[in-house]
Amino acid sequence: MIGSDTDSTRASTITLILAFLVASILFMTDRGSDRLLQRTQIGAESTMSPGLAILSKPLRGAENLIAEFKDRSRALEENKALKEELYRLREDKQRSQIMAKKLERFEAILAADPGIDIPEKKIAARAVSEVEGPFVRAALINAGRNKGVQKGHPVMTVDGLYGHVLRAGPRASRVLLLGDLNSHVSVMSLRSDARAILSGDNSEQPRLDFVDDRADWKDGDTVVTSGDDGILPRGLPVGTVKETGERKFIVGLNTRDKNVDWVWVYPYVPTQAPDETEAENETAAEDANVVADADNAASAPDSAEAAPVGANTEAGLR
Repeated sequence: MIGSDTDSTRASTITLILAFLVASILFMTDRGSDRLLQRTQIGAESTMSPGLAILSKPLRGAENLIAEFKDRSRALEENKALKEELYRLREDKQRSQIMAKKLERFEAILAADPGIDIPEKKIAARAVSEVEGPFVRAALINAGRNKGVQKGHPVMTVDGLYGHVLRAGPRASRVLLLGDLNSHVSVMSLRSDARAILSGDNSEQPRLDFVDDRADWKDGDTVVTSGDDGILPRGLPVGTVKETGERKFIVGLNTRDKNVDWVWVYPYVPTQAPDETEAENETAAEDANVVADADNAASAPDSAEAAPVGANTEAGLR
């Protein structure tokens, strides 16, 4: 019994040792196989990459050909659309030229003044924001009376009307912006010619006041100055109408959210009221001329009657 137990113990030990050795061999073999597999993959990729590059060239060429074909098709469509627009613009140009000739002829017949309110002269200036001024929305420009700037002159940017000169100093001027509470400008719709007053409320989108019930204002209308106030010229771009309620409109200014560095001033001469003193003097002179003409007309018959008497006397003396 003792001998059999010893033999079984030895056999178990040998079996355990052999299992450990086999596990170690398998472990080492597995690690080696991973390295071998990795080396094989790297070698295969390095060997096949030139061939794959050669095989991919036709595919890339086909892809480039398809993309170029699409670009050409898109270019042809855009070219066609541009040609159609060009033809339409040519027709519009011909119509406008015909209308311009008719307008010139009518102006010549009626002896109308074809002048435009917007002056051709521009006074360039640099604009800076005024922080501690008396107005909420105002700016300062480095041009004053030394360059011909006067009170009431409109101030423009490349986007549209910026404001108007409130005070002109020797070398600088204060500009009241359209959004200020003290700003009130006569405007109109470019589409319907409807009139209103653009009133600032210290916001970036001033409102339209005094809108008549019959006035044709719509969302999206282009707003320009009307010139009805006699201060600003007609036709200066202002902004776009936005309807906020029933017959309630605001205007998104063209200069909104824009960085304003450089501006120009139009030296516009507004409509001047006649001088009352000169008008009274002219009226008095006209009344005096009327009285003198009446006196001359009254004395004319007496002279006509006296002429024949003198003629008969002279004839008798002869």
